[in-house]
Amino acid sequence: MTTAHPRGRALGRGIQPPAAPASAPALPLADRAAPGVEELADTAAEAACALADTATPSDWSAAAVEDALDAIETLAGALAALDRSSARLQAPVPAAPSALRQRMQPSSPAGEAVPPPRRRRRPLGHGTAPS
Repeated sequence: MTTAHPRGRALGRGIQPPAAPASAPALPLADRAAPGVEELADTAAEAACALADTATPSDWSAAAVEDALDAIETLAGALAALDRSSARLQAPVPAAPSALRQRMQPSSPAGEAVPPPRRRRRPLGHGTAPS
C-alpha cells in the first residue's frame, strides 16, 4: 500500500498481513452487497483512516483506545463470519486488542491488574439493541 491512496496516509502505515494460504478457496462474495453494507464498510474505513491521520500517540485517551479496540474486534468478528477459512485467518486478531487492554490496566496494590470500566455496547447481530 502506498500513501497515495485516496483514503489518506493511514493506509500506508498499516502492517502488511500475511498472504492467505494457497489452499484457501476464494471467498464466495456476492456481486452486490446487501443494502447499506458497502456504505457502512466505507464509512468505517473512512473513519479509521481519519482517526489514524488525525491522532498522534499523545492524543489518545483510555476511552478512545477502548472505542478503537471495540471497532477492531467487531469488524474482525464480522469478517471471520464470512467462512471457515476467513475465521482461521482472523483468529489471531482478538489477541492484539486483548494485549493492549492488559497494558492499559493499572495495577492494584497487590500487583493485580484492575480492569477499567467498559461501556456497554450492543452485541453482534442484525440490529440487536442493548438491553
